[in-house]
This record gives sequence, C-alpha cells and structure tokens, in this order.
Amino acid sequence: MTTQEVKNHYSLQKWSSIIQECTTSGLPVRQWCQQNSILEGSYYYWLRKIRIKTLESLPAVTTENAIQPVHQENTVFARLSVPQRTMTADVSLSVNGVDIGINNTATAELIHSVLLEIKQLC
Repeated sequence: MTTQEVKNHYSLQKWSSIIQECTTSGLPVRQWCQQNSILEGSYYYWLRKIRIKTLESLPAVTTENAIQPVHQENTVFARLSVPQRTMTADVSLSVNGVDIGINNTATAELIHSVLLEIKQLC
C-alpha cells in the first residue's frame, strides 16, 4: 500500500465512525454536526465517498447470480391474505386516500419533509 492509500483508508475508517455516531444519535445531521464542530459539507463529502467505496466492494452481478426466469411447469400460485394493518401513531393524517402516521420520536426535519410532500399531493 502506498502512503496515499493508507491515508485514504484511515480517513474512510475515521469518517465511518463519525457518520455512525451521527446516525445513532437520532439528531438531524445539521444539528449533530454543529454540536460536534464538524462541517456539514465535510460530513456529506465523506458519506458519499464511503457509499461509493461500499458499492465498489459489492460483487458484480453476473449471469450466474442474476435472477433466472421461472418456467411455466414449475410455477405454483397461492392466494395469500394480507392482514389489515392498524396504525399505531401519535398523529394520523389521511390525504387523498393515503394514511400517514407520525410518532413522537419523529424529528422536526422528518415531519417537515412529510408535510412538504403532502402539500405537493394536494
């Protein structure tokens, strides 16, 4: 390994830990970054690099491990009943036939995003 490769590997490990801490904190990224004196741009830069590195490490899809078609003679169908789900949420909304439930643990950022999406539906 070259010095640059070692440095990059170390940085990826360090930022993986930082990103894991942020994710498990339950705080919005912006707030967590401010509390931990981390530039939000740096956070997202390294998040992108880690995601790319992770994708590169996945095995390539080949014809051997791709989905194979099912032949008619081997096909069996079964009727499955899907139980009706009851929503257990602290706040429930119904918009245009879509039920939305929000729990007390939802962040303000998540609630804001959901409300913006609902606004676009209406």
